[in-house]
Amino acid sequence: MLEEWIVYGVVICATIYATWRLLPGVLRDALAERCANLAQRLGLASANARSPAQGASRRASGGCGACTGCATRNAPGNVMIIKDLRKESHVDAR
Repeated sequence: MLEEWIVYGVVICATIYATWRLLPGVLRDALAERCANLAQRLGLASANARSPAQGASRRASGGCGACTGCATRNAPGNVMIIKDLRKESHVDAR
């Protein structure tokens, strides 16, 4: 009997996880924000806790992190595409 309850619990957890991962991002963010608000009202989270979407939108550097790597990175140089000469008779340079 205990083994059945353990299996039921694992199946329920797996179902909840799969459902969460397959939800569209907007809906997932809205649900996470509601859960965070509920946790704050119940006293389970601090008042300054933010959802990942809120934190990303308030950061000046964007959603990927606090570094400035992308802003200071140089654009890539010229790209040369070499085509097979047996199929085409020229080399295309961009």
